[in-house]
Amino acid sequence: MKTKRVVISGSPGAGKTTLVRKFKTMGYPAFDEYSRTLLEAAKKDGKSNYFLSDPQEFSEALFAGRKKQFEALEQVKTDAPFALFDRGVHDIYAYLKAIGEDSNSWYERVSRFQYDLVFLLAPWKEIYKLDEHRSETFEQASHYFTFIQEVYQKSHRVIHVPEGSVASRIDFIEAKLKSYE
Repeated sequence: MKTKRVVISGSPGAGKTTLVRKFKTMGYPAFDEYSRTLLEAAKKDGKSNYFLSDPQEFSEALFAGRKKQFEALEQVKTDAPFALFDRGVHDIYAYLKAIGEDSNSWYERVSRFQYDLVFLLAPWKEIYKLDEHRSETFEQASHYFTFIQEVYQKSHRVIHVPEGSVASRIDFIEAKLKSYE
């Protein structure tokens, strides 16, 4: 049985990373949000807001990391029916599109990667907060979500995750995954 690739994506600050980390503790293979690795390295090099200061360079580095994650699943020894990704390759194009830096070549590059399911988390003001890697306002996060949703809906089966506790969101996603098997 081939392990299916499942993306958890959506608005910045909507709870994606919390859910992926919880799934990891439950034994699911999971891949962390790669952009955080890039942002940490950039800060050490004195670059602030790496994505907005050099969106193409940042996106190239992000593409390399997410591509590596996508391909790494083939090397993971697991009987799990699903592996979860905290954001996917398509998010790169969505973010570039949101700031007017997209191109046909970027679209073609990300379109080569297909996930089996995509769960989207909408902007949720009550839980939104800035952190060392998240510098956009809630309104900017909502703006990015519009493009993320649009990009994934073009080529993937998308399921919207309702607001709720971490436990209720995990239950919702697990129920959808079980019905997908």
